[in-house]
Amino acid sequence: MDEFGIVWKNLQTSLKQGAEIKNWNTYNGYLGDNLTIDYVDPNYISVDPPRVWDTRVIPKEDFEQVWNVWEDYKALRLKRNDLRDLTNLSKYIISIFHWYEKEY
Repeated sequence: MDEFGIVWKNLQTSLKQGAEIKNWNTYNGYLGDNLTIDYVDPNYISVDPPRVWDTRVIPKEDFEQVWNVWEDYKALRLKRNDLRDLTNLSKYIISIFHWYEKEY
């Protein structure tokens, strides 16, 4: 299993419905809002972000695209806008990956 496969498996088993994830980015740290895990599926994770009308479904492929550049983003070699070009759901993925790294 490749590195992302391990990460995805761990997310699938450790993220629980109703869990709150702090909004975070590498440039500003914690931003004060939490998003709530709505559902974990083998092909996606859905979240209920604050001040957004409905849930957001984040496909596994979007997580993988961000994971492929995650180290560059954390090292500030990749701008937030570059992640947004990969997926418009990157804001949520960033917070989930940061939570993941704190857990593992």
